[in-house]
Amino acid sequence: MLRIYSNHHALRSICRSISSLPKYETLKLSQPKPPTCRVVVLTGAGKAFTSGIDVKYLSTVALGELSQIDDSARKALHLRRMIKRTQSCLRAVDQCEKPAIAAIHGHCLGAGVDLSVCCDIRYSSCDTTFSIKEVDMSLAADVGTLQILAKSITNHSLFRELVFTARTFDTNEAQQIGLLSRVFDTREAVLHAAINLASAIARKSPVATLGSKIQLHYARDHSSDDNFNFVSTWNSGMLLLKIL
Repeated sequence: MLRIYSNHHALRSICRSISSLPKYETLKLSQPKPPTCRVVVLTGAGKAFTSGIDVKYLSTVALGELSQIDDSARKALHLRRMIKRTQSCLRAVDQCEKPAIAAIHGHCLGAGVDLSVCCDIRYSSCDTTFSIKEVDMSLAADVGTLQILAKSITNHSLFRELVFTARTFDTNEAQQIGLLSRVFDTREAVLHAAINLASAIARKSPVATLGSKIQLHYARDHSSDDNFNFVSTWNSGMLLLKIL
């Protein structure tokens, strides 16, 4: 099991870390190490899971880089590359071949919701506040919430209300839309439960959990017929290896 903590509230610290620190390389499918790691628990080390993107930092960097480009089309292309880099940071969690568990507490705002959505399982303390904040920044959420969560939510009406208004919501509404699976009284209880869950999953066959996660991801974007064909091909290979 690998526990990863963000030491700062600003999401830029998480994005930098995923891009540069060796411990985050375990989250990338292209570099699935260490092999002994079977589950990832992602949590915040401070008073919050994350308060989202550091808007001041992002604006400074973006404006600084774009000011050096004269052509509007090239500016748009450069900005697209910046967005794709940010997406790749969070998608490293979504694409991780290990089950990822988010232990959320305090604030989970803006891109923090995107980060939690990229995890497979989400636990939270009862006092956590959430906000899909991007509309207040004149943006559409572009790093997970609308792209991943929208396909599996249980209350489309409430979800769209939260997206369009960018208002703060609590764990009750988070559970109503399917963002959270369990809520606990304290931050300590959340982390304890997440670690216990990770330990339980880690005792299962890593081949079976990997196959299940790959199938769940595949099912998200394909038809039922495609899913049945995919899993039959996958399992035929896995079962043959087991028989041999």
